[in-house]
Amino acid sequence: MEPDESQYDGLLHAIYEAIDHSGAWKDFCEKLLKATGAASAHICAFNRQMKLFSYGSGFNISQFEPLELIQPLYYDDARLEWLRMFPSARWLHFSDTATTRQAAGQPVFEPPTLAAGHRQVSVCKLIDSEALTIMAACRRDAVQGPLPASARALLERLTVHLTRVARLCAQRYVLNASELAHRATPPAMLVNANGEVLHSNEPALRLLRATSLVRMRSRQLALAAPHQARLQEDIAISEARLRARGSGALTAAARFRAMRIVADEADEREERGAPPLAPTVASGPEVLYVFYNVQTAGDASAAEPDAIAALTFYHPRSAPPVDEQVLAAAFDLTPAECRIAHLLVEGLTQKEIAARVGVQHDTVRKQLQSVFQKTATRRQPDLLLHLPARSAERG
Repeated sequence: MEPDESQYDGLLHAIYEAIDHSGAWKDFCEKLLKATGAASAHICAFNRQMKLFSYGSGFNISQFEPLELIQPLYYDDARLEWLRMFPSARWLHFSDTATTRQAAGQPVFEPPTLAAGHRQVSVCKLIDSEALTIMAACRRDAVQGPLPASARALLERLTVHLTRVARLCAQRYVLNASELAHRATPPAMLVNANGEVLHSNEPALRLLRATSLVRMRSRQLALAAPHQARLQEDIAISEARLRARGSGALTAAARFRAMRIVADEADEREERGAPPLAPTVASGPEVLYVFYNVQTAGDASAAEPDAIAALTFYHPRSAPPVDEQVLAAAFDLTPAECRIAHLLVEGLTQKEIAARVGVQHDTVRKQLQSVFQKTATRRQPDLLLHLPARSAERG
């Protein structure tokens, strides 16, 4: 397949589109497949300080690549030391056939979890720094064979542009403590295994004034029992597994958890010295959701890396009201789905919603799955934190 100049121009446009829209990398990878005849293409960013895949996009990539296996391979595979000796912005082409390996005199960088059955791999380090590695890869299967010379020449022409855009986008893929706490508009905190609040953004400070379900005393997070003990135990367990560098520890730590904290009765609140609830709030107990995952803090390659929990809070009573008209129009939700989303935003569980509207729990579950699909969200935190808020003009 001989790529023409129009294909080359289209690839350049897709590359530079990624400066403003990181999702454009998928469009670039699709165009690259058509121009080179590759079976799949992938752009990925690896945060070396936090030992996380911080970004990945591509076209025709296996949906079942186990990242918990990819991450240890990136550090433990001896072939990677050989790969790191090569400079950035240089394409390396590998095959798994013995003849090709002997002829090239090179080991094969093709972890099976990355290859997903594709036996010919072309890979290029666009950026390789202490903080971040960004790589581009094309793969072909055994029937297709290696990339033809014309396709390799096209990759070489694109390299300078890929590297330039990767450098412009690099900061977007590097996570640090301040960004984790401050990049989100919802209330967010970073907490260590001792319960110490390391960072908190302005919405989190406002949340402390709006509810007593979460408090901070001398930089110590205070959640109602048993949630505080559960959180600290979870961070401590994750930290121990991360320090042991066991397989899957990073992925297990990064998994999102959710805690639903419900207010005590008024007399119990007064006994603790907490302020009474405002008389204008909606009926029913006050609810606070805490969504969190655990990550390494600072240098993940340290002998004993510390773990921190990145907490995001959702407090229905202080959250901005959802614009149901925009919700219905933008995502084509049915009236029943809008009602489910609205009650979820109010802090009700699926079982409580079923009781409120008089339907079976399974019906609510199916409707909620439809809401997730239509709003391009996967889980409750994504939905609660990103629904359209009612504007002041309409409020």
